[in-house]
Amino acid sequence: MAVPFILGGIALAAGAFGAKKAYDGFKDKSEANSINDSAESIFNFSKEKLEQARSDAENSLENLGKAKLHIHQNSFKEFVEIFSKMKNVETQDFSKDDLNFNIQEFVKFTRESVVSFTELAGGGIASLGVGALAGIGAYGSVGMLASASTGTAIASLSGAAATNATLAWLGGGSLAAGGLGMAGGMAVLGGIVAAPVLAVSGSLYAKMGEKALDDARSNLAKVKVTAQEMDTATVATNAIATIVMNSLEMIQKLDGVLSNELSTFKLMVIRENDYSKYSNGEKSYTQYIVNLVKAISGICKVNVLTEEGEVNEEFKKAVQVAKDLSKEIQSL
Repeated sequence: MAVPFILGGIALAAGAFGAKKAYDGFKDKSEANSINDSAESIFNFSKEKLEQARSDAENSLENLGKAKLHIHQNSFKEFVEIFSKMKNVETQDFSKDDLNFNIQEFVKFTRESVVSFTELAGGGIASLGVGALAGIGAYGSVGMLASASTGTAIASLSGAAATNATLAWLGGGSLAAGGLGMAGGMAVLGGIVAAPVLAVSGSLYAKMGEKALDDARSNLAKVKVTAQEMDTATVATNAIATIVMNSLEMIQKLDGVLSNELSTFKLMVIRENDYSKYSNGEKSYTQYIVNLVKAISGICKVNVLTEEGEVNEEFKKAVQVAKDLSKEIQSL
């Protein structure tokens, strides 16, 4: 009679053991779900910050592109027309801050840029896509507008962006939109090597609770690495947006001064276009006008980004020159 009792005890123990394993499995699965939820939240938070930074940088480049078009079509165009009527210009008077500066070459370059930008915007700024405007903002006059001299307006970033993956990401957006996507931009943004974008979803969960828990912990570790890389990319992208917004502020401020001065400059040249006959004051005033154009042009003609996706040091210098001149003008 003892055997059935013993077997019953074994069955009961086995049942209890199975129930505990089932409960442990349930706990593991619940913990796995909780960890994966945390991983997804971490990932999405960093992804959203990076996407916002990308959008801000794109908008700042687009606005810089619009400003470049406006300046070349207006104040630069007028400056070239006025200065070109002057004769006997003493080149050395305009190279005091740059021994390699040649006023005639500068005017020739500015005239070509004006023509290029005018052709580019022939259909109006509205006809240019956001990517194209971002490209105009990011690239120097000659590099970006190389094909404009043929009379063919550049309507997209396709050619230019091929040489700079970061710009393609900033101006082109997601893979679906034809850009390199977030991972592509991160991979070249300041030398950052991006981890694959992780799809955190239920499909990654194993059927067994214990396996699901191990996978969830591994997934969380990978997500933390990816999130850290996205946060680093966000800092780099914000730096791009900041320097571009600073450059935009400077050229708009200096262009406002230039626009106000051009009417006076024009009257002076109409009255006398022989530079050799100018008084010291008139020569200084002409140099002042040229310095305004030089500072604005410095920002317009230098690429914002290097091929490695970093902010160009030459662009930083151009922005600083514009800031220094702006402070100098304010102190007058």
